[in-house]
Amino acid sequence: MNFREIFLFKDLDEKLIKEIKDISIIKELKKDEIVFYEKESPSYLHLLIKGVARVYKVDKNGNELIIHKFKPVSLIAERANLEEIPYPANCAMDSDGVILKIEWAKFKKLMNNGNICFHIMNSLLKKMNYLDDMIHSNLILDTKTKIAKFIYEYPDLFENLKQHNIADLLNIKPETLSRKLKFFKEEGIIENIGSKLVIKNKEKIKELFSW
Repeated sequence: MNFREIFLFKDLDEKLIKEIKDISIIKELKKDEIVFYEKESPSYLHLLIKGVARVYKVDKNGNELIIHKFKPVSLIAERANLEEIPYPANCAMDSDGVILKIEWAKFKKLMNNGNICFHIMNSLLKKMNYLDDMIHSNLILDTKTKIAKFIYEYPDLFENLKQHNIADLLNIKPETLSRKLKFFKEEGIIENIGSKLVIKNKEKIKELFSW
């Protein structure tokens, strides 16, 4: 693995990169293998290198409620590391993949480097913007517009999440989501391919909605 190709380390000198390599583990994981559990203490900083990872909580009936899906290359749950709090949710692989695990206690001592701090804060900012956007959608938009915005801005999540997970994210009832999706099918925006819903014409959303 070339550490210099990873956004977190691209501006670092060779000496610092070597120090980070010495405190890192490259771990190959299979689909559905656990990365970390909710309430576990963050001993490592997790950097997704290959594959897709999902962060989720489990409801009282044992169902997974997916909060977010991560694609490479991205940090996962770095806020728990920075605030030294337990992980707020579970994380598992959504496909086979590779995660770089960096010993957090030792890595903290290297974080006086401004480039590392900048990239970590930028990663946090993107996640905060995602959450702010979801909150805005839940409070301001009507149900049909909320769904349209989700399809347009998060097409991968729409096509890969189960409908009850999408309903949970958008704070609407599953049966309401199911009824509203009929409109998007009739407008040619989405379609069924087998048992899966896929986006057919995302750009048509611009013609029908504004937010």
